[in-house]
Amino acid sequence: MRKQLLLISLCFLTIPVFAQKLSVTGYVKDMQGVYYLEKAIQLPGGDSLQWTTYNQVHNRLNIDWELAESFHVNVGLRNRILFGKMLGSFPQYADMFEDDNGFLDLSVNILEGNKWFFNSSLDRLYIDYTLGKCQLKIGRQRINWGIDLIWNPNDLFNAFSYIDFDYPERSGSDAILFTWYTSENSSLDIACKIDHNKESTIAARYLLNIKDYDIQLIAGKCMKDLVAGMGWSGNIGSISFRGEGSVFIPYNGKRDSSVTSTAITFSFDYTTKNSLYLLAAFLYNSSGKKKQTTGISLLNPDRNLDAKHLSLGKYEIFGQISYPVSPVLTLGASGIYNPSDNSCYLGPTLALSLGNNFDLMINSQLLLGNEGSEYGTYGKTFAGFGSIKWSF
Repeated sequence: MRKQLLLISLCFLTIPVFAQKLSVTGYVKDMQGVYYLEKAIQLPGGDSLQWTTYNQVHNRLNIDWELAESFHVNVGLRNRILFGKMLGSFPQYADMFEDDNGFLDLSVNILEGNKWFFNSSLDRLYIDYTLGKCQLKIGRQRINWGIDLIWNPNDLFNAFSYIDFDYPERSGSDAILFTWYTSENSSLDIACKIDHNKESTIAARYLLNIKDYDIQLIAGKCMKDLVAGMGWSGNIGSISFRGEGSVFIPYNGKRDSSVTSTAITFSFDYTTKNSLYLLAAFLYNSSGKKKQTTGISLLNPDRNLDAKHLSLGKYEIFGQISYPVSPVLTLGASGIYNPSDNSCYLGPTLALSLGNNFDLMINSQLLLGNEGSEYGTYGKTFAGFGSIKWSF
């Protein structure tokens, strides 16, 4: 499969020679990261780690090749070079990047060395065909059924972690998606995906509008569960009101004895007249725990989530505030609080536009809580990041 990835990449490098309608966008970003742990952790060989650093050079290419007005080929390619002290402390870090959760293995470490590696992965590779009111997408794609801004129990195909700030495009699934636009205000989606464990997710979604509220109804099979869900988006006066929920019923050819689980979230966001943005959200996850024995680690990039397990805690409260100090400078902060174990995540940010498609971002991630709590696995943990990005 690694050879297939390289061949596919080389194939698309030749597209500009033959294509008449080709759109290529993307960015190049350099990011420096530093981590500090209140309590040092033990490493293999007897060494301990209390602070570490790394650097990442990240290039993304988004390619849209229009073969006909109704037929497109879409490709998303991520190229990342990581190097620094952290790679020496965690030699398994490179293997984590090479893991691919899709049915196809489209991630490969092309080059590896002492304390560095070069990873290339395809997170989009699909054809898009439209005929009248129907649309068909086949291949690795993002199927985004989430409505809420922080947690998405309806996102059966591509659940993600809010803490993973460095991946705004989000991961894709090896899937087939059929959409029928039944009217101007309604549509029907039917989707099927297979993951690396050959587990399938098959579901349908119906979208409609009722009294200025966008409503969606979802039903299907999500891996080993039957699932039914609902989501909504609208306004209460000048305040945006969103939410979604899903019920997961274990099923293996017959009703399983395992416990049915529920995930529900809702949020409110509001922008004042002077552009101050406020957001509050709440999550209830019946499969979460009130007390933790292990929690989140910022040093582990492989925080696999799904719509059934969006958090480790049973309850989560989120808050965010941001303000554009000037047309080019925005300050903000966000936080997640687990009321069961009194642990929390904090994320202050600074975003500065440098002009000519250049952007500077400085942000921090702080995990606070008692040892063994959701956000206090190693006691207090601090991470800081600075990045500069050129978009094209």
